[in-house]
Amino acid sequence: MTIELKPEQERMILERLASGQFKSVDEVLTTALSQLPRVHRSNRTAVERMIQFSKENSVKLPPGETVENLVREGHRY
Repeated sequence: MTIELKPEQERMILERLASGQFKSVDEVLTTALSQLPRVHRSNRTAVERMIQFSKENSVKLPPGETVENLVREGHRY
């Protein structure tokens, strides 16, 4: 597989290698990819907490809006 990195992504990888934190690009990517399931669970937990907060505090939203939609919209930015 061939991937194209953005300049800031390449810089981040090179910084990790230069610091001695990782020995290879493969090690950096393997570590980063292994974190995806944890990040997904963490994001889902945060969304669930926002939904619970909005229910407990009777948060008023514009007609047709939901907390879920607002969170998804925020992820685009």
